[in-house]
Parts: sequence; structure tokens; C-alpha cells
Amino acid sequence: MSVISWNDDYNVNVEIIDTQHRKLLELVRNLHSAVEARIDKESLKHLLVELVEFTDTHFATEEQYMKEYEFPGYDAHCKEHKMLLGHMHDLVERVSSGKYPTFYSDYDVSNDWALVHIAQFDKGLGQFLNSKGVY
Repeated sequence: MSVISWNDDYNVNVEIIDTQHRKLLELVRNLHSAVEARIDKESLKHLLVELVEFTDTHFATEEQYMKEYEFPGYDAHCKEHKMLLGHMHDLVERVSSGKYPTFYSDYDVSNDWALVHIAQFDKGLGQFLNSKGVY
């Protein structure tokens, strides 16, 4: 699996969200590289926790905007956030219990989830916020 780099096609045209998306993809790339290098489990757990914590912060930012501007897709978007965070917390638990995941199978925190989320959820949120004058 190739690891993607940020490009402007991923922009949602809301500065704070785009900045956070770039950071999120950077953390995913770092984690991917660490899994490929088969670093020790404790270091892997640290990188995974860092990704989970940043993802949680990012989702809270999006949810704040959705509430403030009464985004009509709020419930579905938040449900997706909850599902993704739940999956990530499960991975932290598995690594904490000594399991060393592989990136391509049970480890499924790849660039794809981030890009799919941006394309299916965040692009629409960005358009909505832009219509409210938020950039």
C-alpha cells in the first residue's frame, strides 16, 4: 500500500480543518512507517495514542462548527466520528495487550479511512461552512 501525501484536492476550504487534516495524514504516515519498520510495541502504542488524541481533537473541532452553524448532517457525521474513534481505541487496546498488528490486515488505520472520511463527510461540511462565510 502506498502512503499518500497531502494535495489540494483534499482541501475542504476551511483553514483550521484543512490544517488539522494535513497533520492527521502526517500522523497516519508516521504510524504506517513505524508498523512497516516493526518498531517495538511501546513505541507503536505511543504513536497510535498520539493519532487517537489528535483525531479526537480534530473531530471535536468539526463538531463544534457543526453545532455552531446547525449543520444538517450533524448526526450522521458524529456517528462516523464515534465509529472511527471506537475502532482506533480498540487498536490501542490490542497493542497494549501485546498484539503486534499488521498494517494491511487487522490494523486497518491507513490513509484510506482519513481520505474516505474527508471525501464522504468533510467535503460537504466544508461546502456548508463556506456557504455560511466560514473559510
